Amino acid sequence: MRLPRQAAQTVQIPEEVEQELTLLRGFRDLVGEGIGYMLGAKATQSEASDATKDQRKVAASIRKDISIHLEEWIKNADHASYSAKVTELKAARKVLADAMKPFNEKKSPLTKAWKYITNVAIPDSLKELGAPVSPRFSLEDWIAEAMKPKKK
Repeated sequence: MRLPRQAAQTVQIPEEVEQELTLLRGFRDLVGEGIGYMLGAKATQSEASDATKDQRKVAASIRKDISIHLEEWIKNADHASYSAKVTELKAARKVLADAMKPFNEKKSPLTKAWKYITNVAIPDSLKELGAPVSPRFSLEDWIAEAMKPKKK
């Protein structure tokens, strides 16, 4: 025996639930937007790292040379060699900064947007949803334990 087919029922959603659903959807969109900005900044940084690899290597090798010879220069009171290397390092950093400038200009608004969303918009949204954010310290012990090297 088959039961008679019931007519489609419309369910009336209470106004409070509808409002909370709207807020949750907005929160979802806000978090998604923020993650998008963060990923955009990371992609731009990765692109910058690839494009400036040679300039970073030059600056790193000069820094390494300074750290290797620093003790020797101090013992010999060779201020001229030290000053020459520091000047060379400043020039290499300037070249690197110039090469990074277009990437930093592209990345800056993305990181500012991500910081604003993380520090202002998300906490305000959570407050609006009835879950205000307060400092948490409960994971401190767990993180310290996880960071310890594992014994074999």
